[in-house]
Amino acid sequence: MNAGFARRTFLRTSAGGLAAASAGSWSAGAPVARAAGQGATADDPYEQAVRAARMEWDALPQDPRLAPHLGNGRLVVRVVAAPGGRGVRLLAGGPGTRSAESPAGVLDLLPLGTPTALGCVLDLWDAELTGRITTTRGSVAFSALVDRHSPTLLLRAGAEGGERLSFTAPAPGSAPPLRSVTRAQGDRQLLAASPGDATGAGEDTLRELLATGADAAVTRHRAWWHAFHRRGHVSLPERTLQRFHRAQMYTLAAVTDPGPERLADAPALLGPSRHLDIGPVSAALEQGPPPAREYLAGALPGVGSKAGRTDDPVRSSGALALWEAHRYTGDPRILRALLRPALAGVVGYYSGFLMEGVDGRLHLPVTHSPGQADVSDCTHDLSLLRWAVTTLVTATRRLREKDPRLARWEDLAARLTPCHTDTSGVMIGAGLRVTHSCAEPSHLSWLLPLRQAPHPNADPALAHRSLRHWAGMRDAWHAGSYATAAAMAAALRDAPLALELLRHLTAATDGADVLASNSLYRHAVSPRAAAPFPAGQALLELLVGAGGDAVDVFPAVPDDWPDVLVAGLLAPGGHVVDAERHAGRTRWVRVGAADGRPLTLRHGVDGDPEVWTSRPGDTAPHRRAAARPAGPGTALVHPAPGTALTVLRRGDDPDLTVRQVPAAR
Repeated sequence: MNAGFARRTFLRTSAGGLAAASAGSWSAGAPVARAAGQGATADDPYEQAVRAARMEWDALPQDPRLAPHLGNGRLVVRVVAAPGGRGVRLLAGGPGTRSAESPAGVLDLLPLGTPTALGCVLDLWDAELTGRITTTRGSVAFSALVDRHSPTLLLRAGAEGGERLSFTAPAPGSAPPLRSVTRAQGDRQLLAASPGDATGAGEDTLRELLATGADAAVTRHRAWWHAFHRRGHVSLPERTLQRFHRAQMYTLAAVTDPGPERLADAPALLGPSRHLDIGPVSAALEQGPPPAREYLAGALPGVGSKAGRTDDPVRSSGALALWEAHRYTGDPRILRALLRPALAGVVGYYSGFLMEGVDGRLHLPVTHSPGQADVSDCTHDLSLLRWAVTTLVTATRRLREKDPRLARWEDLAARLTPCHTDTSGVMIGAGLRVTHSCAEPSHLSWLLPLRQAPHPNADPALAHRSLRHWAGMRDAWHAGSYATAAAMAAALRDAPLALELLRHLTAATDGADVLASNSLYRHAVSPRAAAPFPAGQALLELLVGAGGDAVDVFPAVPDDWPDVLVAGLLAPGGHVVDAERHAGRTRWVRVGAADGRPLTLRHGVDGDPEVWTSRPGDTAPHRRAAARPAGPGTALVHPAPGTALTVLRRGDDPDLTVRQVPAAR
């Protein structure tokens, strides 16, 4: 195991360590080494769960891919060991994209003595890193955070014994230099820094912040993070994966860029976790999306990979992120103002390259299946086009708008050739099957992220067979492959396979196919690309279904989880779900009615359950609701807008409060 990474806290719990202080004046107080978990409110399950997911390092790495990260979506700071182990180096930049890392400004915290030990803790509840450098002359305690509301790094440090400390800013290379201001308070120092190209954070602003506003900024910062963490709750008997979920939520807020120009990078995890508001769709609705035509410059149909690799048209246009946001909100503005124009551009781009074959079907010339090969009738591109045109037809009909292009789109969807298949499942393209291990399953893009059948009228077994075939050859896999495979297995409700893959990904071993101690991929460069969001999506999809029109509660909970409690998760249609599973059976389900439309609720409560309704402000459900059975564990309901439906076992009186379920492992 990597020296200095003796544990990963989101996987293991210890009795002691460093933790960030949460009370008192931030600027006047010194960073304090405290017992892990100390300071948490004893009866607050949200805070307990998040603090338990803290991450600890016995020594800082020099590789930023393995380092603690702080961020607010626009500014991300990674904390590494300074060259030669002389102190702490902070690398400040943007979250990056899936293909590139933002340049990083550099700031060093250096003690006077020679360091002999350096440990730190990333407390997710306050989104603050606290550490201590022990040296030959004394020690230096420090804490750092990236302010949630401004492009500012705040750092405080205190020297003890005969130690002294200094801040230096080495030449940043290609990155804009950091602006920084320091303020001494006895043996303590405060520092505020921001990227040189950041607006609204000049040196005068930073100086004023340190003089009068640091405490208010930290209080506001913590309040935001506490509210963020309280928006959802997942309690599992497998505490390893519960802590992983909390680490995913922290990283989601730290690296998700809210700018509309980042639609292509919006994680699908924003929807089910009920955090769409921190993503770029809201900004795109207000400002409009920027032009997205990067895909026109490379990988043109007919030339394959010779033109170079770029994002596919669906993702590059932002259409996929927009559709996911619409699925979870039902907001028609997304369809009308953003999604339909984006999809029309994608379909127009692809349709110019289609060729009619002797079979009367429309075919694609050679394109590149990412990570695999150049091939005609490439499944990856056929899936993108089929999804784009069918979604475009759906959006047009849903808006009830007349469009002279609709008949042409419908004809294209009907005549598009099916993807090629054989006994192993879906092939890469015409005449090319998957015969060896590959890290990127682009031939399965129809399954995820597109959530469609491989072709119209396909046997459901084809999807399972295709996934199992790819997942049976893992020699070339990295951690991202395991995360993607887990998400696909969860989408197919293959709980045993999804759980196997998640356990492997979060195993306490060292290697490219498991997560680093900071809960990120080791193989990716930028913080955004390194976030294992597909694995977080897999975990939530086992608990609340993300496909189809029904609200599906506990659709594929593994048998190893007899007790589960969720609160505040989002189902498609904008329905907020709370539910509890006890002793292997669903005990109760509560679903918020987003818009008052009829709803199919797969609650999973066995027998002849009772359905109750409540309105905002009610302390408990107390009115019977009409529900028509629609199969075992399923009901058709028509709630009033703004109400909540609670399904209970008949005669049961369960505790509906948020809490922790018993731990099993």
